[in-house]
Amino acid sequence: MYFSRLFLILVCVAAAGACGSGPATRNADVANSAPSPSKSVESTPIANVRTVEGMPPGVRIARPETARFLDGKFGDGWQWIDPDGAQIPTRYETKDAKLTMTIPTAKDLYGENRTAPRLLKAVTGDFQIEARVRFDPTEDYQGAGLLIYVDGMNYLRLERSFGGLREGGSGIRLDARKRDQYESLTTPGEVPTTAGEVDLRIIRRGNVFTAFWRADENKEWREVEEFTSDFPETVQAGVVGCNTATEIKAEFLRIRLLPQPLSNPL
Repeated sequence: MYFSRLFLILVCVAAAGACGSGPATRNADVANSAPSPSKSVESTPIANVRTVEGMPPGVRIARPETARFLDGKFGDGWQWIDPDGAQIPTRYETKDAKLTMTIPTAKDLYGENRTAPRLLKAVTGDFQIEARVRFDPTEDYQGAGLLIYVDGMNYLRLERSFGGLREGGSGIRLDARKRDQYESLTTPGEVPTTAGEVDLRIIRRGNVFTAFWRADENKEWREVEEFTSDFPETVQAGVVGCNTATEIKAEFLRIRLLPQPLSNPL
């Protein structure tokens, strides 16, 4: 009798163990451990997370924002920088969403000359920046456009320009500086245009910055080039004007910061 009861107990224990490890339970465990779906776009990992001395705290761009100007003042974290403004000031005017610079000669962002006037905002993580630029350069060197800035030794310039390194003429230029190395990634000879008004855009995904342009705001964007950087997670993004020739005026309309797009804009 004792052995009969013991046998029945062992059978029940074995059956219970088998049921506990059955397919239904395993599937439930997998489902419970799987990450729940999210509608938000994950930021691309950025390899270099170093901090830069003097870099303002950055903001993450969660929704589109346009730089607004009120009574000649810059708000929402935008900073006007004119490094030698005490000696050679850059005149500027603001109205609604338009910034107009009158750029004197000898204002540049190349070599040891880092006097180019610029309007920047500190941004953290992935983002895109764009602006419409009214500019008619005719002398070497004149350029106006978008700037991604870390410090005087690390930056990226996308400009409607005339002249410059490697190949001049009138067109779109993309230049990058990484410490002691300055490189013309794309020259006006490779992307020529005489348009007096263009849209410029830079998209950041992780360490990769992709530049775009178009002359007609109703047309599709054209890719200029990609630049793989070792920039930190927080950079300053905005607009810049460079001029080593005759004084020239540049207008920036609709300076906008936007979240990283879900897909390539092309």
